[in-house]
Amino acid sequence: MKERILQSDRIHIDESPVDIFDSPKVSQGYMWVLVGGVGADPPYRLYDFYENRKHEHAEKILGSYPGIIHSDKYGAYEAYIRKNGNVWCPCWAHIRRKFYEAEAGDPNLRIWVLEQIQQLFAIEERAWLLPPLERLQLRQAQGIPIIDALIDRVKKRLTVGIVLPKSKFKEALGYFCSLILYLKNYTQHASARLDNNPAERAIRPLAIGRKNWLFFGSVDSGEAAATLLSLTQTCRALNINPRTYLEDVCRRIMGHSAHKLYELLPDEWLKAQAASRETPTS
Repeated sequence: MKERILQSDRIHIDESPVDIFDSPKVSQGYMWVLVGGVGADPPYRLYDFYENRKHEHAEKILGSYPGIIHSDKYGAYEAYIRKNGNVWCPCWAHIRRKFYEAEAGDPNLRIWVLEQIQQLFAIEERAWLLPPLERLQLRQAQGIPIIDALIDRVKKRLTVGIVLPKSKFKEALGYFCSLILYLKNYTQHASARLDNNPAERAIRPLAIGRKNWLFFGSVDSGEAAATLLSLTQTCRALNINPRTYLEDVCRRIMGHSAHKLYELLPDEWLKAQAASRETPTS
């Protein structure tokens, strides 16, 4: 699955903290997720568990990946991209969230920024219905002027007028300006996205799960959970019943050729199931 993801034109990456109850103390680990494949919402979700959030883990996960990377502004991803020269597409959903939370700031500018970002997302909904070349043309004709207007007005507001130094509004303005060099990257690559939502959605089951299972019982448990999450969440992305898939694969895997393990990947399994239903019985 990882090989398939790293062959994608673009990948999405994110991480989330999880508690480890290694008696007699509770420590914090991190579950990282890598999303890739084909289409606007690629199906493969690969989870990796580590005991901390060190930058080196991003390099272990990504290897020498040459393509487009979608992520938040965490320093591990920025360092990797600087070192490897990848095209980075920051997440416009994160930018929107910063301005949405800045309720005490300049209300007129804040509302205007949110409206402009909403227009960018509306353009993307139409763009993904088009062939790649037309998608790029639409982004460049309609999206770039909106981004240019946002850059001009946000930069001016950061330097003109009073902005409380520790306010969420100042934080939103600064966050936006720190990404200016990269904001148009998605408009130059047809396979790129405006946001990092595929990875955000892949992380969501962890946020929900923490309220139920609370913690992992050990490092080994975290690694086992990463394997199960990779399979079950990829199944869910492909509208496969995870239980049906796992029951079938677990029955067959011991007798399956090691050179053909790719046949048991969820999407390949789904194709085989569809083909078997279409094949007439004698």
